[in-house]
Formats: sequence, structure tokens, C-alpha cells
Amino acid sequence: MASTTDNNDSVSISQNSREEKCIEGELSDEEEEEEEEPPLLKYTRLSQLPPNFFKNDPVSTATFSENVFVFGTHSGKILLTKPDFSTIRSFKAHKASIFSLYTDGRFFASGSMDGTIVIGSVSDPKDIVLFDYKRPIHAVVLDKNYQRTRSFIYGGMAGLVIYSSKNWLDQRIETNLDKNNGPITAIYTVDDLVLWMNDKGITVYQTTARQVISVISKPSDSFRSDLYWPRVSFPETDRILIAWGNYVWSLRLHTKGTNGSSTGAGSSVRSRILPSTASLSFRSVPEVKVEVEHVFKVDYLISGISGFNDDQWAVLAYNQPVKHDVSGILVSQCPDLKILSSVDGSTVFEEELSFNGIEGLGLNDYHMLSHIGPSATMYLMLSARDGIIAQQVQLDDRLEWYLERKLFAKAWHMSQHIVSPGRRLDLGVKHLDSLVKNNKWDEAADWLSAILLLDTNSFPEMEALIKEYVIQWNLWGDIFIKSRHVPELTNIIPTDTRWNLKKSLFTNILTYWLEETDSDEMFYQLIDKWDMDLYDVRTVTSSIEHMLEINSEDKTLRQKLCNIYENSLEPSKAVPHLCALKNPNIVEYLDKHHILNMFTSELPEFLELRFDRKSDLETLPIPEVKTKLDPIVDILVERRHEMFPNTIVNLMKDKRLSIVSFMYLERLAAIDELLVKGLENTRIELFSQFDRPKLLPFLMATSTYDISKAIDVCESNAFVDELVYLLGEIGENQRAMSLITEQLDDPVRAIKFAKMRNDAETWNVLLEYSFSKPKFIKALLEMADDQSSNFYSPMTILQNMTTDVHIEGLKESISKVFEDHDMNVIVNQLLLKIVYKRSEEISKNFKEEKLKGFIIMADDPEYKALANIYETIVLILDPSAPSKPKLRLVSQLLSNDKNANTLYTNMRNKSRHIRYIEEEYQKMKANLRDSTKKN
Repeated sequence: MASTTDNNDSVSISQNSREEKCIEGELSDEEEEEEEEPPLLKYTRLSQLPPNFFKNDPVSTATFSENVFVFGTHSGKILLTKPDFSTIRSFKAHKASIFSLYTDGRFFASGSMDGTIVIGSVSDPKDIVLFDYKRPIHAVVLDKNYQRTRSFIYGGMAGLVIYSSKNWLDQRIETNLDKNNGPITAIYTVDDLVLWMNDKGITVYQTTARQVISVISKPSDSFRSDLYWPRVSFPETDRILIAWGNYVWSLRLHTKGTNGSSTGAGSSVRSRILPSTASLSFRSVPEVKVEVEHVFKVDYLISGISGFNDDQWAVLAYNQPVKHDVSGILVSQCPDLKILSSVDGSTVFEEELSFNGIEGLGLNDYHMLSHIGPSATMYLMLSARDGIIAQQVQLDDRLEWYLERKLFAKAWHMSQHIVSPGRRLDLGVKHLDSLVKNNKWDEAADWLSAILLLDTNSFPEMEALIKEYVIQWNLWGDIFIKSRHVPELTNIIPTDTRWNLKKSLFTNILTYWLEETDSDEMFYQLIDKWDMDLYDVRTVTSSIEHMLEINSEDKTLRQKLCNIYENSLEPSKAVPHLCALKNPNIVEYLDKHHILNMFTSELPEFLELRFDRKSDLETLPIPEVKTKLDPIVDILVERRHEMFPNTIVNLMKDKRLSIVSFMYLERLAAIDELLVKGLENTRIELFSQFDRPKLLPFLMATSTYDISKAIDVCESNAFVDELVYLLGEIGENQRAMSLITEQLDDPVRAIKFAKMRNDAETWNVLLEYSFSKPKFIKALLEMADDQSSNFYSPMTILQNMTTDVHIEGLKESISKVFEDHDMNVIVNQLLLKIVYKRSEEISKNFKEEKLKGFIIMADDPEYKALANIYETIVLILDPSAPSKPKLRLVSQLLSNDKNANTLYTNMRNKSRHIRYIEEEYQKMKANLRDSTKKN
């Protein structure tokens, strides 16, 4: 719907403006409902032309080129302007109405009702020519090479289409291109094609080929050709739009190759039969084919057409006068601007325009032209008395339209590429403010997330903008929190630490969810998901501690608190809570964070947490206890340099956890015995409790324990074997023997013990006890040997034994004793012979080696060379070739031998010298081998 201002300078047409009547700018008081979308087009009144141009000189026609606009009036005046409507020049060209205008940007042509054609230069006022044909000229166009050929084409009511050109004698000749087909109402040209319209329809002529290439017949139900003049537009180089009456044609141009044989549909007979030399050259001209893409019939008359968007056309629809309901007078109507679909010709948009002075104007008095400007396409709708400029609403215009109506959301959405990020943020904040004021918190949260969303990867390049975003997040975060709309904020607040938002925002959010008894899960999710750098850890942990004081049974919350302490590098604060949770892995936790030595005194309590009940330590099998305690012991061993073994052992002893001490000391001893030095007495006690088989070997291998305490331990536990050893170590052999004989009743062990001690008193105790014991007597007889012969003999035993003692197998034992004795004598004699014989062989070999010598020939050159030198000569034997000794001077073998040049007077000194040479030579070879290995 159209509306206009009170003056005639501008016009504004939009969907939310007041409805406007078309009579001289008269306004209606009725208001339209406000729409939320801007209009498709914006309008301004054409006011840049010379003053009173429309009033005194009604416009009859106009045409545009890329750089020149040409206007013609009913008084015969021509106005040349630039695309900004600034005047180039204005002059009187004709005596009557101008019906046709044409310009290629360099030249212009005009045809008038007075029968004249004026052709001139746009830039040179003196370059102008007039042709008088004495009949009305309705259409005129220039040849595309007019500057060279000075040719043009014109036509009119006479029904002729004439091509006016010059021959080689510079004489103007005129050629009829069409005749006898009704008045010529329009001629247009594009490249080398000329289009004209008459009763026959639409004719397309190719000037370079000098032939008609297409004729599009006029529909039978169309209006009379000269009643409504056709309008033509060239939206693309290969497309032509023609509006004529109530019909619209869309033509597509196709250029074929030069090898085709077809001569074209409208070729003349003359050109086919008698081709001229010039026409022969035209055969190289590409053939152009005209294709009718669409033909639409509409229910209104069209006074102008232009391309709009890719698949749309803009048309100026003429509205015929309507009879007034009261006066019966025909009232002229303003035309409509319609946007048609190029697919089916349907109307997708229409608005009524508001022209001034429309009384008595017909379809031919309206025109529509378009010009592609630097920023947008301009559509000029002309009447005889007014002009309206329409332009598509651009992004800037849409933005301004939204802002005028405070539609900040729409403004924000469409402004990404036309305003600065800071300005766009301001638009988004304004809409956010309106949502909050209207208590639309859910929408506000979504909107806040949208307008403050940034890719964190772009942070380094957008530092200034990010600061503003952070300010807004902090500001609106506080607003949401203070308004108790934390749930909405929770889901949108950015959690990337690079945002560097206020910690209080996240702290307050966590506190809110912590206090919400029905929303524990949300608090747990946030604690697990959020980086601890986002919030104030001290405040959050204090709040959790307070909640646990109220409800100490909340194990999940307590565990989350432990996690926070651990992640915030305060693991020691989590220990009391881990104890409350009865966490069996608390020692591993302390070790992981290297704070185990801070809680040494609590170790027994931590160990007990690994068992379901305290009594399990005493009731479970030792292997099972060890399995549970193994990880703890491993940690204690690993930290042996931080917590000394004495400390651990004493601590476990006080808490009756000796099993831990035992496992601990055993692991330490396996690593290094020095680690358990000084703890031998403790180890004896622990062996007696948990691993007796290792006790005796330990007692025998170690000497640094308190033997009296060891004896006490063994006595208290009735460990006879160990006690026997200990008593023997302190010289209590008789007591030890008494234990073996009386408690163990083991004659073999008693005899071995006596042999080991090799003590007369010990043997006496054993013998006195044995004389009345058959088992002992038999053992003494059978185990008699050289070692025991100093203390008893089998004969002594037999003589002193009680006569009434019955000894089973005594006869066999006695026989074995004497048999063994004879055998020993024989064996000893044989061994002695072997020793004698071997000694004799060794002695003989030794003597031979000592007496062995080597003959050296006096005439041996090697000997001669050495014999004349007063120095000791050494004979070297190579084991691989013993028969070929080598002669060397001492100085060749040893670097320093003070006796090398000494004369010996006795064999002793000479032997010493030889021994010295041999020792030094061996050292030298050893050093040589070592250096070779290193290399």
C-alpha cells in the first residue's frame, strides 16, 4: 500500500504505512496494522530533474543507458542527465511530442510526432543532425556501429520499417525491412538484432545477416497493435522481456556455430538467389536462434516491464479508470507495481503506487525503466507528470526499519555482515533487556547464549570484542542469579576457562544447586564437568562442609568433597572424609599425593579399613590377611626413606598389628638387610608368630640379636630345636643335650650335636644318659667314627652298658662296626699307596723341569748379537711352540731392572733376579690385556 508526504519530493511505500488514495497525494486517516517485516521496496519521488519539469513539460518517453538517461517531453524538449539525474544538457529538439528515444551512451536518437528524427552526440552539442520525413515517427534506433556507419532504423504509423544508411558515395539510402503489416509502434535493438512490433507480431531481424531470423505471431485475442504500445526490457544479454497489452513474452537468444546450412526463416528471395559479395561475407556471421521461453496472459494491462530477481519480473500494471459511485465520472487510477514469477507468471507481490496528476493519463503515458547502480538496481516509474524511484530494500534499509520499530531480535539476526560486532552486540543486548523486562527468562537465556556465543579459537584475534562479551556475561549472569533464575543460566554459561568470567557466577550457581534438595544430581554433574578454575573452591567446599554437618550420612556429597580437595591440591583435607566413608584405599590415596608421612600415627586405623570388621585381622587366615595388606606393605616399603622402619614397627606393635610389621620387615630384608639392622629381636618375635620355619635359619645366620631374649621367646613357645641351638651358642651344652635327649629323644641329633660341640662334658652327658637307653646305645655304635673316637669307642659302649638292657639288632650293629673298622683300614692303606705314587710322579716331573735346559748354538746370529752386550739375557718360552725359545734382553722386556747389569756370585741372588723378571713380565702382560679390553 502506498503513502506519500505532503510535498512532491519523496514517496514512501511500505506495508505498515497509511493507506493512500491516488488523487493528488490525498491521505486517508485509516491506519494499517503494524507488520514485523520490512517492505520489499522503498520509494522516493523523482525530484532531481529541472524545476517544474513535469508540470510545464509533461514527459512523453524516456530511455536509459549505462551512463546516460534521456527524457523526452510532449513539447519536443530533450533532457540528457547522468545516472544521478544531474543535467548534462537540455534543448528543444522537436516541435511536437517525442514518441521514441534511443541512446547507446555515446549518441542519442529521437523520433517525434512532427515527423523528424534528431540524432546527436551526448558529449558534443554541435554533433547533431535532423532528418525530416514529413510523417510521425513512432520508433527509432541507431545501428550498433552508428559512429562508423551513420545508419539507423525507424518506423511509424505508415507501417514501414526503414533501414537508413550511407553508400560508398556518402549518399543516404533507405531500405525497407518490413511493410504492409500495420503501424510500427516500437523498435528495439540488442547487439546486431532489431525487434519491431506491428500487426504481424514481433519480428526479429539480424542486421549482420541482413535477414529476419524470427517472427512471433501476435495472439488472436490481443488488443489492436497501435492501441497499447509494447514495452521491452533486456535483463540479460541473452534474454528479452516484452510486455504488450495483457501479454508477456520471455525470449531466449541462442548463438549457433558458423557451419550450419540453414539460412533462417525470414531470409529474402533476393539474398538466396543473387547473393552479393558483401552477403557472401555474412556467411561467417554466427546464426542466432530466438527461443520463446514463456508466454503469459495476464488479467491487466502492462505499461512497463523489467527484470527483478533471477526468477522474477517487475511490471507496471495500468489500472483503467473507474466510474465514481456518486458522480458517475470516470476516475483515473494509479498503476500497480507487481512482481511476477518467471516460472508461471503468477503475482508474488504487488503495491499500488501514488502518482501525482494522473487525470486523463492512459497506458502509453506510463513508462518503467531500470538501471543497475553501484549499490542497487533502480526502477524508475514515469507518468507524464510524475516520477517514482523504487529500489529493493537493502540490508541497511532493513536494519533501519527494524530499529525504528524496536525489533532488535530481527535486527540482530540480519546485521552480522553490515555492522560492527560491537554494534551488533548492542542490538542483541537491547532485545535481551526487553525479554527480561517481560519476564521471559527461558527465551532470555537462549537469546543470551546466542548473542554472546564466540568460538574460543578466535579469542586471540578478537581481544577487544571479547572483553565486551565478558562484561556482558558478568552483568547478565548477576542479573539471572539475583532474580533466582539460576537454572536458565546454568545451561548457557560458557565453561571454557579462557573466557575468564567472574568466579562468583559459577560459585553462586553451584551453591544454588547444592542448596536445592531436590536437585542433587545437577550439583554433582556440574562439579564433575566444570573446571575448578571457574569457581571459588574455598567457598564451595565450605558450603559442602556445612551441608555435611547437617546431613552427615550423605556419602555421595562427601565423596564429591573429597574429589574437590584432591583436585584443588589440598588432599590432606579430604582424609577425615575418606575415613568417614571408610575408604579402604586411603593409604594409596595418601601415597599418591605424597602426604603419607603426615598421617603416620593414623596408619593402624587406615589399615583396619581394609577389613569389614576389626576382628577379621585375628580371625581370617594369614594368607587372606596378607592379600589384603600387600598393597599397603608395598607402599610402606617404597616410602622406607620417609618413614623409618623403627617407627612403623613400634606403631604396629602398639596397635597389635604385628602381621604388618612381619610383612614389612620381610620385604625390607629382601631388599637390603641393612634396612632392618637393629630390629633382630623384633624379627625373632615375628618369626615365632608367623613363620617358625625361618626362625632357626635366622638365628644361625645372625649374631646381632639379644640371645637371652631369643631364648625367652623360644622357651615361651616351646621351640626346642631353636632353643637347643641357642643354648649351645651360650655354652649351655649340657642343658642343650638334656633337651635333645629328654624332650626330643633323638639319639642321632644328640650325637651330631656332641660332634659339633666336640666337648668332653657334652659327650659325658650323652654317654651317661645312653648307657641305659637301647636306642641311644645302638646309635652310638653305628655312628662311631674318627671324630668320636676321642671321646668313646664302640668297645667302651659295650663294656659300660647295663647288662639287662635288651637292644634289638645289637648283633648286626656290632658286626657292622667291626666291618666298617676293617674296611676303613683297607681303604686308608689304598689311599696311602695312591698318595705315595702320585707324590713320586710330581716330584720326578718337578725335578726334570728344574734340570731341563736348552742348547743355544754359539754361532746363532741372534745369540751373537746379544752375547756382546753386558746385560742379563732372558729365555722366553711360548706354550704354543715350547721347542723354540726366544732370546730377549731384560731391557727389552722391562723398563726398569736395576739388576740387569749385575754379576752374580751365588745362585740365590740369581734366582731372586729371575723371579723378579718373571713377576714383572706377568704384570706387564696383564696390563696389556686390560688396555686391549677397554679399547
